[in-house]
Amino acid sequence: MKSKKKIVLIVVSSILLLLLFAVGGVYFYGVSRYQSQFLRGTRINGIDCSDMAPSDVCTILDSQISDYTLEVSGRDPRNPEEKALLGTITPSDISLCRKDTALLVGQIFAAQNPYQWFKMLWEDGQDFSFEQEITFEPEQLASVVGGWEACANGVTIDPKDAYISDYLTENNAYEVVPDTRGSRMDSAKAMPAIEKALYSMEKQVDIEDTGCYNSARITADNVELCRVVEQVNSWLGASIHYNWYGTEFTVGQEQLSNWVSLQDGTPTLDEEAVREFVKEAKKQYDPYGHQYVFRTSLGVDLKLKCKSGWVTDPEKESEELIALIKEGAVTDKQPVSQTENYVFFDGTIGDSYAEVDLSNQHMYFYYKGELLLETDVVSGDMLTSHATPEGIYVVTFKQRDRILRGPGYESFVHFWMPFYGGYGMHDAMWRKAFGGSIFLENGSHGCVNLPLKKAETIYGCVEVGFPVVCYYYPQGKNPVENAALAAAGAAEAGNAGTTGANGELTGTGGTGAETGGVQTGTGTSGEDGERMEPGAQGTITEDNEIRGQW
Repeated sequence: MKSKKKIVLIVVSSILLLLLFAVGGVYFYGVSRYQSQFLRGTRINGIDCSDMAPSDVCTILDSQISDYTLEVSGRDPRNPEEKALLGTITPSDISLCRKDTALLVGQIFAAQNPYQWFKMLWEDGQDFSFEQEITFEPEQLASVVGGWEACANGVTIDPKDAYISDYLTENNAYEVVPDTRGSRMDSAKAMPAIEKALYSMEKQVDIEDTGCYNSARITADNVELCRVVEQVNSWLGASIHYNWYGTEFTVGQEQLSNWVSLQDGTPTLDEEAVREFVKEAKKQYDPYGHQYVFRTSLGVDLKLKCKSGWVTDPEKESEELIALIKEGAVTDKQPVSQTENYVFFDGTIGDSYAEVDLSNQHMYFYYKGELLLETDVVSGDMLTSHATPEGIYVVTFKQRDRILRGPGYESFVHFWMPFYGGYGMHDAMWRKAFGGSIFLENGSHGCVNLPLKKAETIYGCVEVGFPVVCYYYPQGKNPVENAALAAAGAAEAGNAGTTGANGELTGTGGTGAETGGVQTGTGTSGEDGERMEPGAQGTITEDNEIRGQW
C-alpha cells in the first residue's frame, strides 16, 4: 500500500518537476529572445515593434522618409494673381535623411526589461516617441529651388507701381490703377519656410506670406496718389449753374474735362481757358450792347442794341469761377457786374413795354399784351445834338414831383421815369403840342416829353425794369414816309391833266412835307399841354432835384 502511494507521489513529483522545467525553459527562452528583440506591445513613433530587432525598427523608420515629398506652392509665375504648385522636393533631391535613428532606438531598447517579457502577454504594451532631426544638403536644396520657373527672369512678371489713369470720359474722373503683384520668387527669402517644412516633415508649404516676392514701391493706398486723384476729381465734379442775365447754362463736365488735367502728376486748371470762356459768355449773354431784332408796331424789323442791364466784370468773374472749380463747388451763380445796384435786365422785352417811334414822334404803350394807349411825343432836339438815343432800355426808377435841372434849364415834372442815365419819360406841361416836326428845332434835351394824362397813366403801369424801346427808322424804311410818298405819287398820277406849263403840281397833296427823312408836319395840340407856372410847384424841395435831359 505504501509502495503504491510512493509510486503516485513519485509520478506526481515528476510531472510537477517536468512542468517546472518546461515553464522555466519557456521563461528563459523568452528572456533570451528579448535580449535582442523588442518586447511585444512596444510601439515607437506609432510603429508596432513587437518581436523586432532594433536594426529592423531602424530600417522601417528610415524607410518612411524615402516616400516623403514636400510640395511648395506660391504665385503662378505667369499669372501672379493665381496660386500654383512651384515645385516638389524629394529626399533624393537633397540627400534628406533622419539623424541618429539607431541611437534613439537603441536607447529605448536598452531601457526595456527582458525578464518581464511574460507580462506583455496580457498587458497593453508601451508607446515610445522621440523627436528625430532631419538632415539634408543646403546647397542641393538651393540648387533645386533656384531651378524652378518661379525664379526665372524670362518667365516671371515684375511688380508694377500703382499709378493714376488717363481721364476716363465715362466716369468723368481719374482713377488710381492698382499696383500689380510680381511673380518672381526670391529663393533666399523663401528658404527658411521651406527648411522649416522639411524639418517638420510637412507635406505642403505655401511661401506667399514669407516676403519672398518683390512688392511695388507705390501701392494703391499711397497717400499722395490718393490725394492727387481726390483733388483732381473734386475739380472735375464741380457744377456751376449760371443764370447769365436770363440765359441759363451749367459749367460742368463738358468744359471741365477740357480745362482740368494732370501735369506731371499735379492737378492743373487751365485758368487762361476759363478767362476766355468768361469773355465769350460775356460777349454772347450780356444783354448790354447785344443786338436784338425788334418788330415795330408798324411791322418793320429793326436791329437795336440793348443799352441797359448789367455788364459782366470778366476779371472778377473769372477769378470767382476759378475759385469755385477748385473748391469742387456745386452751386448756382450770377456773373459779377461792373456796376452795382444796376437794374437787372436780360434783354427780353416781353409783352409790356413802351415803344417810342422817334422818327414819327409817336409812342405805343403795351401792357400785358394789350395796346393800352398811344400818344404823340416830343423827343430830343435834332439841331442841338440833343437827339434822343435809340436802343432798348429799362426804367431805372420812377418819382413824382421832381425838378429836372441842366445847363440853362430848370423844369418841374409830375411824373419822372428815367431809363438811360439822365434820359427819361416825363410830362411836359410847358408844351402846347406834341408830335409832328417839333423835335427838329424845338425838341427836348433828350428826354421823351409826354402829355400829362398820358404820363400819369404810364407812370401807374411801369415799375423798375420796365422795357423802353426807342428807335429811328432807317432811310427808306419808315412806313409813314413810304405811305405818304405812295399817296403823293398816286395824287400826282391822278392830277396829271392839271399840271401847269412849268410842271408844278397843282393838286391838294398831303398835310405835311418830308424833310431829311423825317416827318415835318406842324404837330398836334396836347390835350393837357398848359404850362405850369413856377408858383404852382407847391411842395417841391431841393432834396428832390435831379439832373436830366428834359
